[in-house]
Amino acid sequence: MAAASSRPRAALLVLLAAATLICACSLLKPEETPIDKQENALRLTKEGKHSEAAQAYAELASENPAEHDNYQLLSAEQYVAANNVPAAKQAYAAVSADARIKLPVARALVAAEIAYAENDGARAIHELDTIGAPTAPDQAQNYWWIRGRSAFMTGHPLEGTRALVEREHFLADAAALRSNRDELFNRLKAAAEHGQSLKYPPKTDAVVAGWLDLGPIAVEMARNPLHASTALNNWRRQYPNHPANESTLSTAQAQVQIATEFPNQVALLLPLSGRGEAIGVAVRDGFIAAYLQQDAASRPQLKVYDVAAESVASAYNKAVADGAGFIVGPLTKEDVAAIVPLSHGQVPVLALNFLGDNLPAPRDFYQFALLPEDEARMVAKRVVADGHMNGVVIAPTGEWGTRVTAAFTEELKQLGGSVLDTQHFEPGQVDFSDAIKTAMQVHNVKGEPVTHRTDATFIFVAAGSASTARLILPQLKFHYLDDVPVYSTSESFEPDNAANSDIDGMYFPDMPWMVTNDPVTTQIRDAVRQAWPSRTARRDRLYAFGFDAYRLVPVLRSKGPRDSGDILGVTGKLHLDAGNHVRRDLEWAQIKGGYPNAL
Repeated sequence: MAAASSRPRAALLVLLAAATLICACSLLKPEETPIDKQENALRLTKEGKHSEAAQAYAELASENPAEHDNYQLLSAEQYVAANNVPAAKQAYAAVSADARIKLPVARALVAAEIAYAENDGARAIHELDTIGAPTAPDQAQNYWWIRGRSAFMTGHPLEGTRALVEREHFLADAAALRSNRDELFNRLKAAAEHGQSLKYPPKTDAVVAGWLDLGPIAVEMARNPLHASTALNNWRRQYPNHPANESTLSTAQAQVQIATEFPNQVALLLPLSGRGEAIGVAVRDGFIAAYLQQDAASRPQLKVYDVAAESVASAYNKAVADGAGFIVGPLTKEDVAAIVPLSHGQVPVLALNFLGDNLPAPRDFYQFALLPEDEARMVAKRVVADGHMNGVVIAPTGEWGTRVTAAFTEELKQLGGSVLDTQHFEPGQVDFSDAIKTAMQVHNVKGEPVTHRTDATFIFVAAGSASTARLILPQLKFHYLDDVPVYSTSESFEPDNAANSDIDGMYFPDMPWMVTNDPVTTQIRDAVRQAWPSRTARRDRLYAFGFDAYRLVPVLRSKGPRDSGDILGVTGKLHLDAGNHVRRDLEWAQIKGGYPNAL
């Protein structure tokens, strides 16, 4: 809980009371006075050296039996600030039962902090309910801070908003007020993204109501700024004196401004005929869907070139001659490589694929792709984060399976894990028993319990398609492997609630377009499907790819995501790396009852 270190310490007033008592005693026994140690502990706290401060307070607790509980609580609190929850719990366990009576506020606040740090918001609120709301500023702002965050954690944004609004009454300076409001804005945006209800009863305080009404708009400002201006202006008219107007909205509005400043003309280079037509058309449709989200008066001129009907070099040169201020495309690796010698930074380019490792990119040449290797690396990171260091891989033969397996294995190894076995299957195969039994060393002897290897704590199924995943996972269960978590990539998921019951329990990363149901993403999906109702849902990820490609144009044209912060796109959270590659952080989900549940 890194944020804990940025606020005043909860038990500071208790500490000062203890210091007064110690100072009075020091007139009689100066050689035993721990004033220097106390000041040292306080200094370490202020310097952010929380682990050292916790140890200093623990020493004071052992040396001063009369103030043992006070110092022990301070030690526990500092361990929480240092993100060392086990040590915090151990320090808290040493506090006597008398603290509930002698130090009720400090004890409850520290207990609530520990509960919140363990992601148990309900327990944190229960601890706070054992005391009344404090009135001393340091303790009160801490009380409402924990209560607000815990309410959001448990899915109660109305109560969370009320608490963080109440906290403002105990904040002394403008910087603290702004920080509190920025946090509330971001928490409401997250609540709206996860589809939580932001409704409020009649006669709700106008400040609280205004914050809750701002939640969906915050998502739209981040995920679809081309469409957000009208909603934001309506909100401002309804709440002209709301505190969010003072500072919180300025940063978000600046990002909206950057995201809507297009050049006069944009060129789109895609294969719209021939073998690549289906993919090119899907990307084009998503691109145009984003274009149509923008107010007609502010849209750039858009020219689309079919690189299957003419050479990509000819299309590129024609786009430059026609006056393009930004070029998006082409789509294949070969076509992207073909325009590199032509691009000299005169017109910025967002290529919709990555160049080979040995091909340097020119100036103002950006690259954006939906790479399965990137997803495989994300899976490896998630596996390790979930505490699983060793496992097996089941993947198809061929280039795709080789790339994904190599990326996953390499990332897992770098993180300290290992792949114990890799088994391959042929595309189109329907019986995976041999691969499963070999990888997991399944022993099934008649009359005896079925056993499998115990050193493998996960199975990575690089299925390559949703239909294949729906065959493999039931066969894993058939071989009594229900107790081993299964991870996969987004290729294993397509929206089909009935068919997806076969992959129940599977963990996978995917783009918000596929697994998020916030109002903004839903509106964008519906707009695309209404514009092109005959398109198959199997192309959804390509529509999203095109949509985000359009959104990236003004950001890359101005300062780039490195300067303007992450972009909350429909293909993921987008950011630019040092090589001008647009990278994505995806949403994690688990299939439950056939539906993707956000993690």
